Amino acid sequence: MKHKGDLLLFLAAFIGGSGFISSKYLLDWGYTPYQVIFGRFLVAALCLGIFYWKAWKNITKSEWKVGSILGLLLAATFLLLTLGLQYTTPSVNAFLCNTQAVVVPFICWFAFRQKPAASVILAAVVTVIGVAMLSVTDGLRLDLGAVLSFGASIAFSLQMALMGRMIADCDSVHIALVENAVVAVLAFFISLIMGGDVPPLSQGAVGNFLNAGILCTGVYFVLQSVGQRYTSASKTALIITTESIFAAVISAVLYGERLTLRGYVGCILIFGAVLLAEAPLGRKKAVDSPGEIE
Repeated sequence: MKHKGDLLLFLAAFIGGSGFISSKYLLDWGYTPYQVIFGRFLVAALCLGIFYWKAWKNITKSEWKVGSILGLLLAATFLLLTLGLQYTTPSVNAFLCNTQAVVVPFICWFAFRQKPAASVILAAVVTVIGVAMLSVTDGLRLDLGAVLSFGASIAFSLQMALMGRMIADCDSVHIALVENAVVAVLAFFISLIMGGDVPPLSQGAVGNFLNAGILCTGVYFVLQSVGQRYTSASKTALIITTESIFAAVISAVLYGERLTLRGYVGCILIFGAVLLAEAPLGRKKAVDSPGEIE
């Protein structure tokens, strides 16, 4: 079951990587970041709602509460991510928004008294170095955009950490339904407040909204919810970080972007970090301490 969870999370990371390309095309075609977020989650909420229409009446009050809390954190993640990108460079934004592999273990440590295993801490450090080599160019600096971008990482890390604690007695599909509905509603009101003209809905735009909404959002968060039931929040954060690798590869194929040697080294480091998290240091898995996270 443990490896089943890892496989589902890797699949989510692969699917999520294509979402960056769809969003990039939509932004290039004149859609505002808020319109992209709203369209993405509207499609996800509608498709999941139709596909699982019988599930709505079975959602419990507890699942509505849990899904709403996780949905608020998810909305905060995308909002901070978008605002941060307005005030800083994409490289700084990408680096700081992909540091949840470091943040999650320490949130679990301080909030839930779950001390990270030594291998998880080391893997988190290696992951940050890998993401930095993959995403950061010269001139990394601390500014308002960097603060907002790191805030997005904290919000997503909180979402992962709380999901690991709160969904044990919940149906994963029910949680995904509520999450996406909450973000879609919030994004709608934010779009109204921020305003902006809506570009014509071309065939290409429809295709990218469908990809971003159905696969990269709806299916993505169902896979995350189900996969995380079989692995820890810290491990989830490490695996989801590989989304940046898949995004780079897909971007090279579909968008013409090319990785540098430093980028390839970053990919290797991130994959190595995930493998490192599978092999706790200094002890055997069979005698794991109950207070530690793998």
